[in-house]
Amino acid sequence: MARQRAAVIGAGLAGAAAARALSARGLDVVLFDKGRGPGGRMSTRRASTPLGDVSFDHGAQFLTATGESFSTLLTEAQTTGAADLWTGRTVSIDRGGNAESLREKTRWVGVPGMNAIVKTALTGMDVRFGRRAVRVSGEDGAWIIHFEDGETEGPFKKLALTIPPEQLIEFLARSDGEFSAMIAEALAAKLSPCWAVMTVPETAADPGFDGAKLLGGALRWMARMTSRPGQTGPESWVLHASPDWSEAFLESDPETVARALTEEAFIRFGLPLPVWSQAHRWRYALVTEAPGTPFALDPTGTLGCAGDWRLGPRAELAWESGDALGDALAD
Repeated sequence: MARQRAAVIGAGLAGAAAARALSARGLDVVLFDKGRGPGGRMSTRRASTPLGDVSFDHGAQFLTATGESFSTLLTEAQTTGAADLWTGRTVSIDRGGNAESLREKTRWVGVPGMNAIVKTALTGMDVRFGRRAVRVSGEDGAWIIHFEDGETEGPFKKLALTIPPEQLIEFLARSDGEFSAMIAEALAAKLSPCWAVMTVPETAADPGFDGAKLLGGALRWMARMTSRPGQTGPESWVLHASPDWSEAFLESDPETVARALTEEAFIRFGLPLPVWSQAHRWRYALVTEAPGTPFALDPTGTLGCAGDWRLGPRAELAWESGDALGDALAD
């Protein structure tokens, strides 16, 4: 007897977790993602700079785990060399410049970059990148996915959607089916943006920390990439703007953003001005209001959605959401 087919749209942590759960329950699973590689906000950016080649974790900075399932994934990744512990000096700095060490916790990072952990989660999976899904048609247990290039895939018995709420709303609004409840929850979710700047200073400098949570000003976070296991090359940093600043300058050009944030890092912490820098806008970065349930299903129980936007702004919550959706669809 042929195995039932399932599809997952989105190859980040939530999508990987959903795919693994469906596969474990005996379904043949294929994942589709619009990007060129895995990761989502755990992407790793590589760049050639005047001082040498560098890689940046410009989204999620580190991971923590409290539950068994996500801890198992991180241990699995560590065993294969795709993850390790980050033991850099981490501090919190208030508006007055007073610093204190961040609370002790186990902080995981991907090796050589954060997307290595997502790659581990997708090991053995049928993943197809560069496929932008735009809508779904069909019916209960016979879903057909339509792509931007006019191609279709299917039918699929089960379908998991692990994309940001704004994209989910557009996708479902174009699709055939009863999705009003799912769309309403996505509309109610709130996510704040984050401008990220990747920078290579002209000279090395030590501000007294490898990662800093910041209060006041445009910057909310700074991290030295070369303090992380597996990172090589010239000294490099990632700067994250605060949600309020990112919102205020959401439509600014990347060059202006890069200049503003590197200048603030220079003024406040003496970080030398860059020989190379680049800004990236995460339009949907941090969940501020979530439905509070790990997933939602359509009335047929064969199509559902998941992601960190349903629970909160932690990578582990994205994993738990996708895992729960996979199990629910398989049931």
